[in-house]
Amino acid sequence: MQSLSLNGQLSWEDHWHGLDEEEKKRHFRLNLPLVGQEPQIDDVDKMQYLRNQIYHHLGDMEGIARAFKAASFFFELNGPLVFEGGQYTCHGSILSRSPDSRALVQSLRTSYPFAQFLHQESSLGYLAAKDLCELCGRFQKLIKFHIRHPSDRVNIQFSFSRLFRRSISGCPQPMEWFIKRQRLNAKFGLPDHRSRNERAQNPACTCELLRYLDRPVKLSENKRALGVQTRTQNKRRRVR
Repeated sequence: MQSLSLNGQLSWEDHWHGLDEEEKKRHFRLNLPLVGQEPQIDDVDKMQYLRNQIYHHLGDMEGIARAFKAASFFFELNGPLVFEGGQYTCHGSILSRSPDSRALVQSLRTSYPFAQFLHQESSLGYLAAKDLCELCGRFQKLIKFHIRHPSDRVNIQFSFSRLFRRSISGCPQPMEWFIKRQRLNAKFGLPDHRSRNERAQNPACTCELLRYLDRPVKLSENKRALGVQTRTQNKRRRVR
């Protein structure tokens, strides 16, 4: 186990020393302290002993759990940056990739009732049940903040309490990184040709629309959504 090919601790130390202080908060290694001589790699009789030791030395599991919960949230711009008053205004949404956002939010609010999102020590709002869609359960929190330039690194953090905070997934990154990833500067719309104002498949659910507009806009019941007629459709009408 002391050979360079088998001793993962040496590789970990090389990796750890190459990280900056912010990145170190995202990396974890659970080392198992052993009493006495290290067992041989083929000593199967020690397997149960090693398994028992793991349960007694789990390390900072609560810290790891907080890191995973914070990483379940991510940021997405709702549109291009707006330059006004000598600074850029960013309109966006904090979304969740959790398969059960309701359970995640409920668990976080129970354990950390004052949990909130932060940007440069300024609150972007508390974690609230109203951020969940009542129909589909999707989490989305509309936020707005300002930066000096698109190259500024933005670090949106999830603050569990005064003692614990973690960066959400994708942060910190310069705002131009988000613009590039979302293709917001594409001259002909999104790469998949969908409108950014596309509505959810469920007509009664407006959460998809809320990601791109400040408030939901409902279609009147006696009006139909504007459709696009093709040449084929027009030709069939004339034949009829």
